[in-house]
Amino acid sequence: MRRTRISKQDILQAAVRVIQHRGAGALSVRTIATELGCSTQPLYSQFGSQEQLRQELAEYIRDTYVRFQYTSYKEFGLKFLFFARQESELFCFLYLRRRAPDQTLLDDANLEQTVELLARNLEMTPQRAREMHRQMQYHCYGLGVMIATGYRTMSDEQIGDELREFYSIMLRHYKQAASEEELQYWLARSRNLIL
Repeated sequence: MRRTRISKQDILQAAVRVIQHRGAGALSVRTIATELGCSTQPLYSQFGSQEQLRQELAEYIRDTYVRFQYTSYKEFGLKFLFFARQESELFCFLYLRRRAPDQTLLDDANLEQTVELLARNLEMTPQRAREMHRQMQYHCYGLGVMIATGYRTMSDEQIGDELREFYSIMLRHYKQAASEEELQYWLARSRNLIL
């Protein structure tokens, strides 16, 4: 009888399915093994421990579901919030978990690219662009938590309006836009970040 080798990828995909269908609370080596139709031995062989599996699973989810290609800053926020709505259990697993003291608050797979694009297109220092992006992260994170946990239901249009309003407030502050005309100029500059 030939054994089927179970890869890390198989295990991670099975873990994602467990979370999607039963929630992060149901995630264990045993439930993943059941999803795969195998014993727990292949999981321990691939990952060593449940904690290691969870760490690699968080990275896998971030890289698979939260690393976005986008053409505007608004699109970045939209994709993050759509992820919260469409994959609420994965969102909760990734963002509503305890972290070690040395881990960052937010796992942002797009951070460096986003900061670089904001700095270039909005003519600001990378440090200022990072500060501005951090504020947007906090806002999106809070909205994402409300959406993923069912506290707030938002249509695509409402999400877009919320992002546009908050981003306008931030731009006015970070670019010190004194007039509506100046604000509109910077808004137009951020619509096509990838140019």
